[in-house]
Amino acid sequence: MTPIRTVGFAGSLRAASFNRALLQAAFERAPDSLDLEIFDLSPIPLYNGDVEDRGDPPPVAALKAAIHAADLVVIATPEYNQGLPAVTKNAVDWASRPPRPQAWDGTHVAIMGTTPGRLGTVSAQRVLRASLGQLNALVMPQPRVLISGASSLLEDGRLVDEATGDRLTKFMEAAAAWAALHR
Repeated sequence: MTPIRTVGFAGSLRAASFNRALLQAAFERAPDSLDLEIFDLSPIPLYNGDVEDRGDPPPVAALKAAIHAADLVVIATPEYNQGLPAVTKNAVDWASRPPRPQAWDGTHVAIMGTTPGRLGTVSAQRVLRASLGQLNALVMPQPRVLISGASSLLEDGRLVDEATGDRLTKFMEAAAAWAALHR
């Protein structure tokens, strides 16, 4: 069987990002049926129609190409002030723009997130699901991974909580099965 091409990105630019560590931990627990790539959003400029009019900057073109080529996109988003971080939304916005058909149309997306706070990215994920839904992305409905207390679960960029590791394994198995079913 052909591997499920999977691209993931974290909606945080911080070197010690909890969500980048969460994404890495999830990918380490992913089934062998997934061909995994982590995409770095740090070179992506803020969306600007004037820049877009001159053509996609190379990092934006690479993001769009990665999403178009993927069978599954995994997004690990933080939550800032009960909302979606600019980094995550910026990636969604750039990928929704021409000249090719927008990258989210029909794309299978699995969303997860972690935060040091108590609500585990529930607000950010709600906004992200709504935004992607408007772009005709197919967002995996369950299971949801909304992890609170990130600073006690992730240390030095590594997951140290086995219960969270088990949740990530189940999440990635479900994402693989869901993407394969709808492929």
